[in-house]
Order: sequence, then structure tokens, then C-alpha cells
Amino acid sequence: AKEELYSLMAHYFLLLTIFPAGVWIPAIFASGLMSAAIVTPTHQSDAFFSEKQEDWVSAQFRSTRNAVLTNSFSTWLWGGMQYQVEHHLFPSMPRSKYPKLKPILE
Repeated sequence: AKEELYSLMAHYFLLLTIFPAGVWIPAIFASGLMSAAIVTPTHQSDAFFSEKQEDWVSAQFRSTRNAVLTNSFSTWLWGGMQYQVEHHLFPSMPRSKYPKLKPILE
């Protein structure tokens, strides 16, 4: 966790000191929009919960879904976020392990 924190600190230090505000402000807004465009479709579900709440695992399967990607560029762009079911069931698992977990959960 500390390595990720230090990497983020270095990233934002370089971003804010090297690039003018006219570059990094739109970049931050574009990255937020891209994140919303990626995460929103995988968290929308037709399944509505009734008064009786299901168990936690079943609720994760019903309320999230994985994205189906058809090319390597999309896979790169999504950066592992196409594995939402795996992420919700095992949030602390490194996302590089999600492709191996997917067949087990199916």
C-alpha cells in the first residue's frame, strides 16, 4: 500500500509541476468521466432487491456484472475493471489475479 501511495504522490507531483493547469485540469476531468463510463454499466442491474435481503454473496452476483470486452485495446483501457463480480467478492485481491478467478466463479 505504501508503494502505491508513493507512486501516486510522485505522479501528482510531476503532473502538477511539469504541466500547466490547462493540461492537467482537463486530464483529471477526462479521467473521472472515463472512470464513470467504465464503472457505471457494470454496477447497473435489472435485478431489484425485495424486502427480504439475500445473503451477501448472492447480492453481489445480482447487483454487479462483468463487462464483455472484444479486443486488447478495450482490455487495456478497462485496466481490470471488467471483473466487477470478482472485485466485489474479493476486494483485496490484486486485479491481476481476476482472470484466473473468473472461470471458478462461473
